[in-house]
Amino acid sequence: MSFGRILCAIDFSEASLAAFQQAAEMARVGGGELYLLHSIEARPYVSDLLGINEMGETAVEFEEKASAAIESLVAASGSILQGIPLNTEITTGRAYVEVINRARDWRADLIVLGARGATSVEQLVVGSTAEHVMKGASCSVLIVRPSQA
Repeated sequence: MSFGRILCAIDFSEASLAAFQQAAEMARVGGGELYLLHSIEARPYVSDLLGINEMGETAVEFEEKASAAIESLVAASGSILQGIPLNTEITTGRAYVEVINRARDWRADLIVLGARGATSVEQLVVGSTAEHVMKGASCSVLIVRPSQA
């Protein structure tokens, strides 16, 4: 089975980088397209320490850092990505919502994302991004674990 349109969600964790490698390989072997998506999960809060302007500047800094990280990942993976049609996007919002929406809008055949153990109380109560994506996606989903070398 080959997948023509592969969406890969990345958060630059070890697991998501393993997912990226797997997604790129699947796209290369299957002659598919690759869509890299990074979602900045900005949690709104009101702070007496930061004004509106400073909060806006912080959001821009997050996006600039994410953009630089994606550019660096793509540049470092040039040989793996050679010949693969590639789209990248940085968005804000709940990661699982953004992944599901982009996969639907782009008509992805497969979503690839990394698996991580629960790292916060919120994940224990609400569930992980991977779990939400598996439940909400209208296409196939591949969860990749980093190798235990």
